[in-house]
Amino acid sequence: MNGKTNGPSVVSSSKPAANTGPADQQWYKPIISLHTDDGGNRHVYKAFRFSRGLLGKYFRFLASHEFRMLKKVEHLDFTPDQVRRPSDASPTIHYRLIEGASVKNVAAAKGVPDNFFLQLFSNVKILHQQGVAHLDLGNSGNIIVSGCGQPAIIDFGSAVPLSWLPSPVRAWARRKDVIGVLKLWHRFDSDSMPLFLEHYYQRHYRKNIYTPKRFVKALRRWLIGGSNTEGLSGLTNTISMFLGLLVPTSFILVVVSFS
Repeated sequence: MNGKTNGPSVVSSSKPAANTGPADQQWYKPIISLHTDDGGNRHVYKAFRFSRGLLGKYFRFLASHEFRMLKKVEHLDFTPDQVRRPSDASPTIHYRLIEGASVKNVAAAKGVPDNFFLQLFSNVKILHQQGVAHLDLGNSGNIIVSGCGQPAIIDFGSAVPLSWLPSPVRAWARRKDVIGVLKLWHRFDSDSMPLFLEHYYQRHYRKNIYTPKRFVKALRRWLIGGSNTEGLSGLTNTISMFLGLLVPTSFILVVVSFS
């Protein structure tokens, strides 16, 4: 890919290509909207709802962290560019939209382009050379097939600078990104996967069961089995939110303590 012909920056296909207002999403998720500038270029606006109090501080931290990660890689052909932030006091980031669709939707509709995952695999190596680990590449919504059929990587909220990490953790982060790509490759285009990568994937892939959503589901089953769970919806959402905030924060604090 020579240059950013489609203006990287994409909203995952799981997010609508229109305003996603408070009525459409849970309160702790960012509001995603698209705006068109005078030149006809579309831009993504990603904003958390709270800017004050303890939650506001946390969400401003999330926006600031993702902004810094995006700025480190916006010069690459396969990442969001024109990254901006209104101010340090705002839990909002802006970037230019890459026209395209998630790899999951493209694979279901017509199959991924030839050599798509080989190019993505190469892009991740370049990402690591730039000093950034994404840490959520196994999420198909974060991989976009651009209008010209090239892979693009979005959503850098979980990304970390490799320079922050001690050597063993740095190796783990790189391996996690590689396994994420191989997971999607195996899922959507396994016939094109080289045999040595297939063997590597089979040896190293482990399903992640330690996520807030899966924890909440397990807790529900333990508490009430298969009965109606509507009465616990508020409790389980709160637990999920707490764990969702706790896990990335704890990881970053651990990383900083080692740096």
